[in-house]
This record gives sequence, structure tokens and C-alpha cells, in this order.
Amino acid sequence: MLSSPYLTATSAVPSILSVDAPTRAAIAALGERLTASAVEVPEDFSRQARVLARELPAEVVETLWAFEQHGSDTGVLVVRGLEVGDLPATPTDNRAGIGSTSLLARQQAVLSHVLGQMIGYAAEGSGHLLQDMVPNPKLAATQQSQGSRVELEAHTEQCFSDLRPDYVVLGCLRGDADAATYAFRALDLTAHLDAEEMLELFRPLWTTLVDESFAEYLDTREVRGPLSILSGDPDDPTMLVDQDLMHGITKRAQALFERVLEIYVAHRHAVVLQPGDVLFLDNLRAMHGRSPFAPRFDGTDRFITRGFVSRDVRRSRFARPGGGRVVQASFS
Repeated sequence: MLSSPYLTATSAVPSILSVDAPTRAAIAALGERLTASAVEVPEDFSRQARVLARELPAEVVETLWAFEQHGSDTGVLVVRGLEVGDLPATPTDNRAGIGSTSLLARQQAVLSHVLGQMIGYAAEGSGHLLQDMVPNPKLAATQQSQGSRVELEAHTEQCFSDLRPDYVVLGCLRGDADAATYAFRALDLTAHLDAEEMLELFRPLWTTLVDESFAEYLDTREVRGPLSILSGDPDDPTMLVDQDLMHGITKRAQALFERVLEIYVAHRHAVVLQPGDVLFLDNLRAMHGRSPFAPRFDGTDRFITRGFVSRDVRRSRFARPGGGRVVQASFS
């Protein structure tokens, strides 16, 4: 919990903001007032959430703003202790967007609009603004959000796309003690590199393929790049990583990539999401992953609502026909 009522930090914020009872009640009341359907009228849903975000408690807003500007000490910020509300059974796929109707998901949307605006992607959860991240028995061994049996390998979300989200936001309706969300900052990576390795990571020496979840829309064999793993300010670098899709264009570059992944495994931060948590991942500053877990497929499994936030939605305007909320997969 932050010790001061208003955050004025000029460095990375702590990873967890535990809300007190009055703050919990205030955020829940805003969630109750978000009445539009995220699935049926996503534009109205987003507009309502953006207006309601102006009424959030000042401490929460200040913390989210500081996270936007400086990041956190792990690459994620968890707002902990929110009201969950009534829960539907955990579905076995992500097609319906059931989680978006929950009180927690509506609070998640209000909080998300402090950082930017929510957008959907046509190839991710049917383009829903809030997608059901649930274990799917048919996808248990895949490198997708609905996988469970294998570790979700290190990546930045949509590494292959110029329209990747700035933030990934996870709301926990039901947790699983074995499912740890991993995160590792680019800044922490640089602490384990020598000067020559640092210079190499800023050079365009890697290519990437397209994620298999986009297979219906894009050629997943397409090679994109070359691109660099690190970019921007060396004192606050941004990062592109995908353990499954990226490859070095030389043996030396591939060896360095494998070293990056070894450092990630050795030093990554882990958080096990609890019901009432909303986790914000800085998709520019950090890579992330998830441990394997063993679902029961009985309606009580881990149930996460995932959303994406863009700081500047104008950047993707050409890819959202009619100015809607969904980025068409063919532009990714």
C-alpha cells in the first residue's frame, strides 16, 4: 500500500496498490454506473468508462499516472482488493466475452481509461474489448492465452505488429494458486549485460513470425523485421521479445537472444493473481509470461478478463473501419 494519499514519485512505483474500504467502495460504485455492453456496443462502453474515470479517487489516478510515466519496480502494477461481484461459471473458451459483464471487469475498464483508451483486436477473443482468458481444453498445450499445460513463454504482446497495445490489463475473477504471471523489465535486463551486449540489443538483428492466433487472417509464415530487442533511451528502454516467434539473423544474435531468455528465467518477477486484482502490464517496458497450471474444467477454473490499452488511438485509426474500437487483423 502506498503510504501517502497522493503519489508524487519521480521514479518507478511499487508493484501493488492495495485499496482501503472507502476506495474499494468508490471504485465499485463507478463500475456499477458503467451500463453499456462491452460486446454489443463497445464504443458506448468505452465512452462511458472514459467519462467515469474522471471520478476515480485521486490516489489511484496519481498512481496510474506515475506508472505510465515511470513504470513500476517490476513492470506491472496491481490494484488489489476490488469488489468482484457475482460470478458466472468459468467458460471453456473465449468466444462469448462473458467476463465483461462482471462488476470487476467494469471497474477494470474504468481504471484502464486513466492510461489511454481500450481497443480490441479482431484476432484476439473475437475482437472483444474484454476477452475471457480461460483454460481451453483444446488449446491446453499451445502458446496462446487459453493454454494451461505448458508455460506461456516470454513475450511482449503482439511483438510482430506496429499496432501492438501499450498496456495489457488483466482482471482476476477467479485465481489459481499455481498460475503465476511473470514480468521482467527491459531496465532490469540491462543490469545483467555488458556494454557490448547492450549495443548489440539496440541493433536490428532479429526477425519475428506472426502469432498463430492470427492464422485466420495473416500468413503466420511471414517473416517480419529485422528489428531490435531494445530501443529508445538506454536509461528507460523499450523492449520487443517473443521466445516462440523471434530468431536472430546471425548465430551470434541468436546466442544473445538465448542469453536474454536465460536472464529472464533467472530474475523474472512473479505474481499470483487473486480475485479482485487488476494487473496493468507495461507492454513497452517489460516482457511477460505465465506458469503452467492444471485446470479442472468444472466451471471453477481460473478466469481472467483481458483488455488492451493504447495511449494514442489515432495511431490505429486507419485500421479501425468507421472509427470503431477493433483493429482489423489484416492491418496487424
